[in-house]
Amino acid sequence: MRRRSPISQRSPPRPPRRKRGEPGAWAALPSFHVNARKLERNRIITATREDPVHSAFDVLRTKLLRALRENGWTRVAITSPTEGCGKTFLAANLAISLSRQSNCRSVLLDLDMRHPTLDKVLNIPDAPDLPAFLRGNLPLGDLLRRPAENDFKIGDQVAFGVNARREPYAAELLQDPDTAAVLSGMEVALAPDVVLFDMPPALVNDDVLAARPLFDGIILVVGGGITKPQQVRDVERRLGTETPLLGVVLNRSEGEAAQIYSY
Repeated sequence: MRRRSPISQRSPPRPPRRKRGEPGAWAALPSFHVNARKLERNRIITATREDPVHSAFDVLRTKLLRALRENGWTRVAITSPTEGCGKTFLAANLAISLSRQSNCRSVLLDLDMRHPTLDKVLNIPDAPDLPAFLRGNLPLGDLLRRPAENDFKIGDQVAFGVNARREPYAAELLQDPDTAAVLSGMEVALAPDVVLFDMPPALVNDDVLAARPLFDGIILVVGGGITKPQQVRDVERRLGTETPLLGVVLNRSEGEAAQIYSY
């Protein structure tokens, strides 16, 4: 997949957000207990950092932040060509790595609404109804949760929007102008530096294509021994060459950390 010039192919402009967000909005978000051992069992290796390959996510974090700042971008979709490539694994680990940047606010939303799993991966109980939030029927404070104080230095500068309900009309919801307005309102309220979208696999349905106006760039996760070169080309053809590709990440095998082979 070829590298693109991100400057000349920017997403449609969105309303400017206030730099500092609404006073107290971030601090008012509820927290959840961090069970680092359960996270580690779910392959969230950036939680305890005992596995040395956690550094791959720190490298990805640093490169991503640099690319976003250089282009004035915020929103990043994380997807894969097909199922089983490890996109949620990468999204969750990257978000935990971002949480340790004290000067950077990050939000991770589970937009794989047909098969939501982020709540189980992160061990967040009582997951809310994210589609209701996108429809404007759930307050922001009832959706997002930050990690509580913990012994593993997982920071509270990340907020997770997990999901408890499958949404059969996900593509239609992602294309709804109200969804775009709700996400813009979230940015105005919280002023995040990074918003990550854990998206469905790009070739399974049209959800990623439907969400294209909502994100600035994309990280593509390919599975070692799973993804075929033609499938990577199919993703590029489906999304079009105007979609900025922020990175291609090889998830080498089950249980191993991601390896960046293109950025």
